[in-house]
Parts: sequence; structure tokens; C-alpha cells
Amino acid sequence: MANQQSTIKDVAALSGVSIATVDRVLHNRGRVSPEKLKAVLAAIDQLSYRPNQIARALSVRKSNLKIGLTYPKIEDDFGVEIGEGIEAAKNKLLPFGVELIVEHTYDYNFPDQVNSIKSLLNQGVNGLIINPVNDSSSQRIDQSIPNNIPFVTVIEDLIGSRRLLHIGPDDFRIGELAAKLVSLYSNDRCNVVILAPHSTSNGTQQRISGFLSKAKKEIPQMNVLQVCALPGDSEAEYDRNVYEMTLECIQNHSSIDFFYVTNGLTKRCADAVTESEKPIMVFGHEFTKGIREHLESGVVGATIYQKPAQQFYYAINLLFEILIGDRKVTKPVIVTECSIIMKESLPFIKVGMGNLI
Repeated sequence: MANQQSTIKDVAALSGVSIATVDRVLHNRGRVSPEKLKAVLAAIDQLSYRPNQIARALSVRKSNLKIGLTYPKIEDDFGVEIGEGIEAAKNKLLPFGVELIVEHTYDYNFPDQVNSIKSLLNQGVNGLIINPVNDSSSQRIDQSIPNNIPFVTVIEDLIGSRRLLHIGPDDFRIGELAAKLVSLYSNDRCNVVILAPHSTSNGTQQRISGFLSKAKKEIPQMNVLQVCALPGDSEAEYDRNVYEMTLECIQNHSSIDFFYVTNGLTKRCADAVTESEKPIMVFGHEFTKGIREHLESGVVGATIYQKPAQQFYYAINLLFEILIGDRKVTKPVIVTECSIIMKESLPFIKVGMGNLI
């Protein structure tokens, strides 16, 4: 008769593999050879082994667990990567009967995001994952979500809200990193213009603060000529405004050496610099279409890639574990890693779900 108290050690011993291999099979992490996978699955079946998470998830399955997600689908490449993370999480949680319901907003308008939250609530979601838009506020989000619905924020935090936790990069440190990267490419001159789309968002403000703080404390040769707050509601508006502001700054500041773009619209700045034929280098964020060419040409010195697919994948799995009672929130903020992409690192960089968290 099968031992109902079997442990992961028993599974490893019976299948002739390590505990780490059994763990990879159970959590779908990393590669396992077909032979070892077959042996582990056979041992699990023979021992009737059920780790706590699986047992709880199977019981939750009967209640049709639903997780709702809402984020602005504005910047195409960024949105595609988020979709990859959601799809990977969906496939992982499929055996547990978890349904992921996605509602997009197609601008950065807060009322539209509130409507997307209402739609998700009307579909009976058990929890929410939100990438807040620019003009969100903690109080307004809290008022839009019932107290019994837990929610997690991703990428953009809502400090002071009822959110269970936030998952995303440390934007202040990212700003510091950007300043340091710029300084590494400078000589005796380091005149910088900061272009700030989404300038009202907390993340953008933190990046600017980090950049300026680093420059003031550690980079005496750095001179920030201007911080340009760029308006916009749609991707087309932001694209146009970044491009036009870049050309305007080049015309107004003959001494510019570098641009720092605080988000993923780095390519549009680099396009304008290329058109101007000025010896100016651009630093920014993400790995969008066309960035590779600008890195290879040297117009873009480096870009800081925050891995949005992995952030959403991680958030979905964490919220699932919280909802089934397998995890308690011990840290209100989980800082995710970023990568520095430059010409020399291009052969080694994996984007999207190339590397799972």
C-alpha cells in the first residue's frame, strides 16, 4: 500500500535522482532528461506523493480559481513581452485549473483602468495583478477594489495602498545605474539631457532622482542641462514627442554629449540623434525593435532591461501561491533583477521568457 506520508526524499530515492531534480520536475524549472522525468513521475505515482502546493491547488481547482490582470497595452514590444510572461504562467498553472483573465487599457487613462478592474471583478476573479497607469493613486485604486479581493502591483508601485505586495525594479537604483553608465562613456565633458515620458509616474520620478543624486554625489564632471517632461496618452504621441524633443534639444543645446531616456522609448531618441548626425550617445531602457541596430552602431551606449515578461510570470505564480494558502507575504516589495545590454553583451542576452525567474 502506498505511503501517504511520502516525502520528496522518498521520491528522489525511488527514482534514483537528486532532490533538486525532483524539485525541477514538480515546479517545471529547468531541463530534465526524458529518462529522469519518466522515473520521477513513476515514483510520484507509486508513492502517491503530493506536495502541499499540489494538494491545495487540486482542492482549489473545484472552485475555479480566477486571477485577473490589467495593464496598459501601449508600448507594443513591452506589451508583447508581458503577454509572453502571462502565457508561460498560464501553461504552468493549467494543470491546477487556474484561469487567467486579461483586460487591457489602450491608453494611460485612469478611468479606463478602473473600468478594466470592474470588468475583471464582474467575471468573478479571486485576485488581481495590476500595472498601474500614470495617474493612479493609492486611494483611488483601493476604492475600486473590494477589501476581500487581494491585489498585487507590478512594475509601477502604489505606495500606501492595500496591495499585498509589489513586484518590480528599484527605480531609484536604476537611475543611479544609468548615471554611472553614462559616466563610463564620458571623458572630461559630460553634458546630459534627460527625456522623461510618463513623467508623473512614481517610477519615472524615482529614476530621475536616482540619476541626479548619483551625478551630484559621485560624478563631478556630469552636467544635467535639462530634464524634459514629455506629455502623451498614446504610444504614437509619446513616440512623436520623444523624437521631436530630441531634435529640439539638439538645436537648443549645442554642447549635448548624452541623452538619458527614462523608459523604453530609447529608440525614438536614437532615431533623432542618427538623423541629426551629431556625435551624441543615448542611454535608456528596455530592448525594443531597432535597439540592436543602434547598439551596434554606437548611437545607443547601453540600455537597462527590466524583463517585464518575467515580472508578470513571477507575480502570477506568487499570487496563486498566496490564494491557495501556500505562501504568506513576508516582504511588501520584491525587487526584480535587471540586465545591462550593450554592444558587447548582445550575444549573451536573452529577452522575454529566455530565463525564468
